[in-house]
Amino acid sequence: MYAEYWNLKLLPFENAPDPKFFFESHSHTEAVTRLLFSIQTRKAMALITGDYGSGKTVLCQTVIGRLDPNQHKIALVTNPRMDAIDITREIAYQLGEDIKTRSKYDVLHAFNNLLDRHHAAGRHCAAIVDEAQLVNDPAALDDLRLLLNHQVAGQFLMTLVLVGQTELNDMLRPIPQMTQRIGLRFHIPHLDASQVRPYMAHRMATAGGDMKIFTAEAISEVERLSKGNPREINALCDMALLTASLSSASQVTREHVADAGRERAT
Repeated sequence: MYAEYWNLKLLPFENAPDPKFFFESHSHTEAVTRLLFSIQTRKAMALITGDYGSGKTVLCQTVIGRLDPNQHKIALVTNPRMDAIDITREIAYQLGEDIKTRSKYDVLHAFNNLLDRHHAAGRHCAAIVDEAQLVNDPAALDDLRLLLNHQVAGQFLMTLVLVGQTELNDMLRPIPQMTQRIGLRFHIPHLDASQVRPYMAHRMATAGGDMKIFTAEAISEVERLSKGNPREINALCDMALLTASLSSASQVTREHVADAGRERAT
C-alpha cells in the first residue's frame, strides 16, 4: 500500500464510488441540484446520461445522501440485468416489500399498495436504475413506465430515475409513452482541462494529502492522457502513486504518469 509512504489516511484514487470523494464540478453540481429538484417536487421521470467513468454512480449516491429519509424512500438498482418482473420486485424490496409472487398482476397490485402506504406516511418514493443501458429485456422499460400510472389526486407516488451511458437515449426513443414523461434530461460531460487539477486536489485533500506530491508536469500528463474522464484520472494517479512509491521517489513525475498510461494501454 502506498498510503503509508505518502502519509495518506485513505487511498485517494480508488475507482469505487464513494460520496465523500464526490467532486462538485459545475456540471456535477447542476446534475445533483436538478435531480434533487425532480425527486423533491415529485416529477414522474428523470434521465441522467454520461460516458463511462463520468461519475454517474457516485452522483446517485450523493443525491440519496442529501434526501431527507423521513420524507423519501429510495431504491437504487445497480444491476438491471433482470427481466421485467424481477426489476419491479427488486425495487419493491428496497422500498420495504418482499413480493414473493411472479404473477405480473399480483406484483403490480402489491407494488401499488406499497406506494400507497408510503404516501399515507408522508414519504415520496424514488427508484433509481443505474447503468440502465444494460436492461436486457425491452419489456422491462415499459413495465417501469407502468409503475408511474398509480397516482393520487394527479400526484405521482414515485419518481423513476434512469441513469446510464449515452446509448440509453437510443433505447428510449422508440418508447414515446416513456420519453413524454421525462421531466428532466441532463448529460454529464467529462471535466475540462481546467478542472482536472482541482479534481485531483480534492481527492488528495479528502485522503489527507496535498498536490505537492505531484509535479506540475505530472499533472499536465494526467490532463493529456485522461481527457478529463474521472475514471481515467483515478486509474492514472493510482498507478503513478504506486510506482513512484516503489521507486522511493519524493514526488510523482511526468514519467510515472506516462508509465501508468502505457500500462493501461496494454
